[in-house]
Amino acid sequence: MNIRSVHKAILQVNHVALTEPSSEAVFQGMCHALSGVVNYDRAGLSLWDPEHDSLRITALYGCFENSYFHVGDLLDPKSSQNGWTFRTQSKTIRRDLPNELRFASERYTVEEGFQSLCSVPLVVRGNSIGVVTVVGSRRNQFSERHADLVQEMSDQIALAISFGTQRCLTHATTRLLCPRCIGAAGGKTTVSKHRQDLSTWGKKGGRGRKKLASA
Repeated sequence: MNIRSVHKAILQVNHVALTEPSSEAVFQGMCHALSGVVNYDRAGLSLWDPEHDSLRITALYGCFENSYFHVGDLLDPKSSQNGWTFRTQSKTIRRDLPNELRFASERYTVEEGFQSLCSVPLVVRGNSIGVVTVVGSRRNQFSERHADLVQEMSDQIALAISFGTQRCLTHATTRLLCPRCIGAAGGKTTVSKHRQDLSTWGKKGGRGRKKLASA
């Protein structure tokens, strides 16, 4: 793995995280950069959906024609590999997936011809927001070094994706972005970037209303 290529790929991901307008576009850009330094066949992004208490497949990269997995599918957080990665905030490597099956849904991955898997959590300010998973058609396709690189690149896009979901991590019951949390995440630069979201929050009553003084 060439250090210069890795550095270039990380810079590309940083640029994508700052410029792309949607979570899917950010993920696609990261996958494109990652493909230059890690050999994998396809990738998936699943994000936490509190309304369904599940992970939802949000974006896919690579060939998924006739696949069991589709954008919009829900994954049980207690009975899927993505769910385990999400709950434990731990990256996972499966070097011989056909002989290391732990969850029923992994059988579909094997049946589609994949033998290696690497999953990493997306974490923002200690909160899990989703999972990035890459798979390969060969055994032993991913090493610890590969997993660390997938994690590093995923870390670069986690904050951008959290804003793209239009849901405050601290106040999970609302789909609006909380101005206090936006400010804490990135200071003045981030607040400026999300000025429209702050305006929307205010119009919806996010700032609260001052009580009228009693007569």
